[in-house]
Amino acid sequence: MIDLAGIQSMLKSLDLDAWLLYDFHGINPIARRVIGLGPDRFATRRWFGLVPAAAEPVWLHHAIEAHLFAGLPGRRVPFVAYRELQDRLRETLKGVKRVAMEYAPGGALPYVSRVDAGTIEMVRSAGAQVLSSADLVQSFEARWSAGALESHRRAARGLKDELQATFDEVARAVRKKEPLTEYGLQRFMVEQFRGRGLHHEPPIVAVNAHSGNPHYEPLQQGSAPIKKDDLLLLDLWCREEPEGSIWADITWMAYLGKEVPARYREIWSIVAGARDAAVAFLKEGAALGKRIRGADVDEIARRHIVERGYGDRFIHRTGHSIGLEVHGNGCNIDSLETIDDRQLIPRTGFSIEPGIYLEDFGVRSEIDVYMDERGIEVTTAVQDDIIPLLA
Repeated sequence: MIDLAGIQSMLKSLDLDAWLLYDFHGINPIARRVIGLGPDRFATRRWFGLVPAAAEPVWLHHAIEAHLFAGLPGRRVPFVAYRELQDRLRETLKGVKRVAMEYAPGGALPYVSRVDAGTIEMVRSAGAQVLSSADLVQSFEARWSAGALESHRRAARGLKDELQATFDEVARAVRKKEPLTEYGLQRFMVEQFRGRGLHHEPPIVAVNAHSGNPHYEPLQQGSAPIKKDDLLLLDLWCREEPEGSIWADITWMAYLGKEVPARYREIWSIVAGARDAAVAFLKEGAALGKRIRGADVDEIARRHIVERGYGDRFIHRTGHSIGLEVHGNGCNIDSLETIDDRQLIPRTGFSIEPGIYLEDFGVRSEIDVYMDERGIEVTTAVQDDIIPLLA
């Protein structure tokens, strides 16, 4: 159900007249979640929801979908024809000057940029100035409830169990010299996830040079064999099956031998140092009550890698928001791909995952972090060193 009082209070603090929600055929899941319109509710026509800072909401919907808005507070305004929609929208926005929508100027924050350009034009032609709802999204879509946090913790425990089973399996296969490919190990992991009843996507399984591709995808044809003395990267993510569950997402690394080579250990130490520097910055800032932007945290991790000569090999953001999707709509840890200058706020979660990607191998370490009023919690296990699986 929509948090009307909370939204109206924040609109006043942001000096906005209203939040104008919009969706068509599910293109804006943010709007649907804010009003509590679940994925099981069938909606095929466009709708607007005007939530003013100091008046009752107005729901502008097609006549055949009035039932979708029956339980919401405020006034319902049906339409049928396109011209009628335009007229009703102009009437609804009369006197409304500054509205927030899921829009990002210049496409700066694509996770927020959900409303198409033509609809933005329609709203502007009705006389309203359109501003970004990024801060509203952070507060009313990206935050976790207490139950959601517990679901994330259970998913994190599931990842830890999955990881251990996978390491055991690959070590067993290599010791026995049984044929095993990246794709074969991925299939093993998928079956393990299914057996645990966890909602998942195919994990990244990458050895040697393939670990230098951050989003490598093992395919049945062309997948590399896994053998002794290989470097192995596993990136895995899951959530519980019920809707409303929060994802967990980790990356760990292992070596198929008794002693990890010095070159691998050298790059690992830089990446782990960047990860730990980001967490230390977060903890210190939270303890002092500082305003921390996602971009600030990225800069800390990135500087650590740049100062050691590998800045050009760290080719992605440091982390992403985590929520009802594994890549959520809250603040990302990013000063590279975007400049996410949103403030990290309590009851949100995100990953920290710096990496260095060379021609012959790559290294990444990924953990999940939860922020609340008490401070910073690392919710997933933290890897200290590359694991020698045959030791």
